[in-house]
Amino acid sequence: MNNQTEGPFVLSVISGKGGVGKSMTSVNLSEMLTLIGFSVALIDADIGLSNCATLLNEQVHGSVAGWIRGENGLEDLPQDAGGITLITGSDDPAHHTFDPDLMVDALDQIVSHLSADYDFIIIDTPAGAGEMTLWALDRAHVGTIILVDEPTAISDIYRLCKYVYSIDPGFNFAAVVNFADDEESAESTCKRFNHILDYFLKKQVNYLGFIPASIAVKNSVKDQQTLLQSNPGDPILDELRFIAENVAGMAGKVPQRAEKPVL
Repeated sequence: MNNQTEGPFVLSVISGKGGVGKSMTSVNLSEMLTLIGFSVALIDADIGLSNCATLLNEQVHGSVAGWIRGENGLEDLPQDAGGITLITGSDDPAHHTFDPDLMVDALDQIVSHLSADYDFIIIDTPAGAGEMTLWALDRAHVGTIILVDEPTAISDIYRLCKYVYSIDPGFNFAAVVNFADDEESAESTCKRFNHILDYFLKKQVNYLGFIPASIAVKNSVKDQQTLLQSNPGDPILDELRFIAENVAGMAGKVPQRAEKPVL
């Protein structure tokens, strides 16, 4: 885990399995942090299967894989996506087996390149405990778990957390609950996950907030828009703002307001 306190706050967004809303959360959290006044760079590190540009309805101008292959320069990588600076690892499935050492070295250079200009660097990772996920967690101040109330999703993220704790027992995880019916059910999901962690590993994660199961989310994904763009008056934005303000508080960027220890 990155224990550096100066420079940008680096947050990796992880999940044990795909389809739990990880990239959707990364994109909308990035936009909400931007809305409340922070500069945000979003790195899509799901090599070969990048979705952040798709969710933002952006055509990828240059990728990290392309930079490594000499197809574009470092200066071509950051692209403005509605106020978010987006960097795409690769949206070409053929790059899925790219040499991880080369990719990690390139991503480290990009994080260093971004560090002087941004308050937050958010890294959207592939599902599971692959090379890119472990790289992102190692560079992050906090790993944000996307929890959903589904047995296999909880089982998979538990195994990922257990593996990371075996490497770094002091690693800092926090949780966002997605697809929740309401705040009560979201807190219940996080509480049950914390009971599992506490029983087997004597660990806890902090609860950052929840994203409701909502037709607004489905429509925004379908329309390739952020929730703010597609549903500017929807109450779901209050929940996203709650999460963003908790992340900002956790980063020491503003007074920490409402991070909830759901134990």
